[in-house]
Amino acid sequence: MVMSYAPACVAARVNNKGMGTTSAASKTLVRSIVALAAVVLLSRPVVAQVVRVELRDSVSGAVVVGALVSALDATGESRADALSNDLGIVTLRVPTAGAWTLRVRRIGISPLWIPDVRVAEQGLTTVPLNIVAIRQQLVGVRVTADAGTCGHAPSGTDRAGMLWEQISLALRVSMLTQHDTAAAPSLQIVEQIRDLDASMVERAVRVTRTGIGASRPYTADDPDSLATLGYVRRSIDGTFKFFAPDETVLLSEAFARTHCFSTPKTDDDPSFAELRFRPSHGRSIADVEGTVFVDTLSGELRRIEFLYVVSQSLLPTNARHAGGDVSLLHLQNGQWIVASWAIRVPLFARIGATPRFLLRGYQETGGIVDPSEGKPPEKE
Repeated sequence: MVMSYAPACVAARVNNKGMGTTSAASKTLVRSIVALAAVVLLSRPVVAQVVRVELRDSVSGAVVVGALVSALDATGESRADALSNDLGIVTLRVPTAGAWTLRVRRIGISPLWIPDVRVAEQGLTTVPLNIVAIRQQLVGVRVTADAGTCGHAPSGTDRAGMLWEQISLALRVSMLTQHDTAAAPSLQIVEQIRDLDASMVERAVRVTRTGIGASRPYTADDPDSLATLGYVRRSIDGTFKFFAPDETVLLSEAFARTHCFSTPKTDDDPSFAELRFRPSHGRSIADVEGTVFVDTLSGELRRIEFLYVVSQSLLPTNARHAGGDVSLLHLQNGQWIVASWAIRVPLFARIGATPRFLLRGYQETGGIVDPSEGKPPEKE
């Protein structure tokens, strides 16, 4: 269409120039043609710069599966990342050619940076890497001060920074596993509701849904909305809505900006290193506090527990068990999945006509997944 309109456009401009005037119709035609040409040019396929990273262990020679490889620009920002597949191959698409830094991260292993990787323009750049596995040690590391970090995620070589490195890596890999529908594992999902009394004793449990799927059937609210509106909200009809954090929320700048992070001087269980989070000082809306548990030997993220922190004007403070937990599982192919989740909300009974409430117990909605049960049967 551009080619067919171009001669008319040129002819109109020549004729108008000779007459010394330009009609409104001609101006409109020119603007329409220029806009159409811009749309057609922008819609042409753009050949991206593709980086193919091939990972092998420098000692055993085995391919490295499930490593998170990121392409960092000159500012250190990650512009592309992906997991290595069963062949140890990662494919990254970067926006520009030139020098890039590759970062390789694995659970329980010190991260590796490969600077000044030259990426060709509009083509394939293959980068074979033989990498050394240096284990990170969380055992025996103890905190000398418990001031904590507020307003930003932990970083550095102290224990909180080391823990956050492993936690954020597992959460990021879990996000990639969830969004990669082609490689997502098939999961047997069982959802259930548990009724608990005020002392957390189970009174009844019922299964609400079972089935095979490739992703869990829940998502969290937008991180900025949670930071602004809170995790517990009262509706117009007087009911409450409870929100829980997922990987996107925990990794967000909004969550880091509104929370403090710290590690205890002594872990409750030596098998797990703990990173605790709580709302920043001065937060007046409903928020969450909790603990993230990391295996001290493997560096693997195991569990996230949280409780709702609300003012008495919103909910009675005796509902101290309202909250939830998430457990994660590291598969053999390097993927991470959410293995179980639960959200506990309080149940109240109004006392008379006064605005007093009696805590009756809790209702816990959650689910469990079994990746081994979701696999299709093998053909004979």
